[in-house]
Amino acid sequence: MKTALLSVWLVAGVATAAELPSQKDVSLLQEVGRAQARGMSWMLQQQEADGSWRKHPAITGLALTALARSQNPPRDVMDRAVKFLLGNVKPNGAIYGGGEWDKFPNYSTAICTMALLATGRPELTDTIKRARRFLLESQFDAGEDVKETDTSYGGIGYGKRERPDLSNTQWALEAIRLTESLETRASDESPHTGSRLHWNKAIQFLQRCQNLPAANDQPWARNVRESDAGGFVYMPGLSFADEEPASDEKAPLRSYGSMTYAGLKSYIYAELKRDDPRVKAAVEWLRRNYTLNENPGMGAQGLYYYYHTVAKSLTVYGEDLFADAKGRKRDWRHELMKKLVTLQKADGFWQNENNRWWENDPVLCTAYSLIALEILQARRYP
Repeated sequence: MKTALLSVWLVAGVATAAELPSQKDVSLLQEVGRAQARGMSWMLQQQEADGSWRKHPAITGLALTALARSQNPPRDVMDRAVKFLLGNVKPNGAIYGGGEWDKFPNYSTAICTMALLATGRPELTDTIKRARRFLLESQFDAGEDVKETDTSYGGIGYGKRERPDLSNTQWALEAIRLTESLETRASDESPHTGSRLHWNKAIQFLQRCQNLPAANDQPWARNVRESDAGGFVYMPGLSFADEEPASDEKAPLRSYGSMTYAGLKSYIYAELKRDDPRVKAAVEWLRRNYTLNENPGMGAQGLYYYYHTVAKSLTVYGEDLFADAKGRKRDWRHELMKKLVTLQKADGFWQNENNRWWENDPVLCTAYSLIALEILQARRYP
């Protein structure tokens, strides 16, 4: 058992003696292994007859991602889930459902694209590439209805012409970057006619979501409070951490945790360096507000989305020990694994008592948690 756990821990390469996990780490990994097994067993029992989870492509995509990244996933369960997602592919390449889910084509397409990629099935490559190009074409560019000064410029929203926000944008940017290797392109290929995103425009949108006056040209960013400096909000002009909408366009907005980790991850995928002032400012806000007891600024709201985003963001940022506000170097992987193990319910699922953003749905929270645990163990993403 210990040998198997060590092999998971060292999956990224051969470790030196100094890098070998302590007995405490091995014990935690054993707990994590049991939590994953229980969580996956519960998740498998929730699959619908049509191969979906909750008959929802995006939730199915998250569940399939968790399953695909696990060890020895059941082939028949995978097949049914893939078939369900393929049944929701639209002529334009998007992957989303009907009815009330028609409102979320980009959100759903990004998650489903990454799920199909996670299966490692070559026969899905063309479907993934078409979905990727749908996401590329959903970015707001300068044109008749959008100017470079517009807050929509460079972002991606729920729908092709629906106002962008950082949450939808971060899902789309992640999917676009992770599927990049599937594309081949000529060096002179123009964006949106092929495989490239306007990354400089995406950065412009990200900047307008960050509480950083030096980079953000929005009126509210000129009055940033010291406690919010460097952090991110949901979209230009709106933060869910504010109890009331801003009274005027110059009113400062509160930064919060899940969006700041999303912003950091997006900057990294946009290939900004660690010493870039925008990256450094985001990291400093996260250091000042480091916690796994809540989603900083939001409390229990969106807590499992937060854990999932922390795991991805700090992994791609590449800092094994994350210094907090007091300069203490936190073994954040160990702490997050321990937190998730502690929060697991007796039946094997995870669930948020706060219903904001559907998180009272145990399928959604269990998918977030299983994906996070796999990333934490593997010490790499994807």
